[in-house]
Amino acid sequence: GTLPAGLSLSSGGVISGTPTTAGTSTFTVQVTDSQAPADTATKALSIAIPVDLSVTTASLPAGQIGIAYSQSLAAAGGTTPYSWSLASGTLPAGLSLSSGGVISGTPTTAGTSNFTVQVTDSQTPADTATKALSIAIPPDLSVTTSSLPSGVVGTAYSQNLAATGGVTPYSWSLDAGSLPAGLSLSSGGVISGAPTAAGTSNFTVKVTDAQAPADTATKALSIT
Repeated sequence: GTLPAGLSLSSGGVISGTPTTAGTSTFTVQVTDSQAPADTATKALSIAIPVDLSVTTASLPAGQIGIAYSQSLAAAGGTTPYSWSLASGTLPAGLSLSSGGVISGTPTTAGTSNFTVQVTDSQTPADTATKALSIAIPPDLSVTTSSLPSGVVGTAYSQNLAATGGVTPYSWSLDAGSLPAGLSLSSGGVISGAPTAAGTSNFTVKVTDAQAPADTATKALSIT
């Protein structure tokens, strides 16, 4: 058989060197004594060289203020079990990293946090690997349209609703009340049509973002 690449066996019985390739090498050693004639003995042995440890998590999903967050970090190579820690930077407020590699908690503040995680395996000496990651916590979703202009009976009307925060794309709907006769609200947030009757209509619009779970916001508006 053969020793792992980079290792050698001395006549004094020392296997030494620096492994260069991962894998398990199976071999048989022989010892010879000083008698004449010499006596010999053999033994089948093996040495495992694990693949270098690495963090395989490439990115982390965004969180949401007030919504529980939980994501498991992943690694490959080395020798399990692994132990995780924060090497630099900070997690979003409200989140923490367990030694088992789970980032969890409930985000409390909007913003993007950049940090580096470190995983340590169970070899002696231990192998370590790091990975720079980030988590974005979008601001709470809100409707920024504060009022809508009046329309004119029989005249084309078109107004875009606006929102901020959350994660685009947004989807709009009517949450309560009704629009003036002749007008409708598209899922893209456009109130359009041609009013057919005079009066003031009071209604509430709702915007839903693309997060999972989705964030929503409502706003009471009116059109005369």
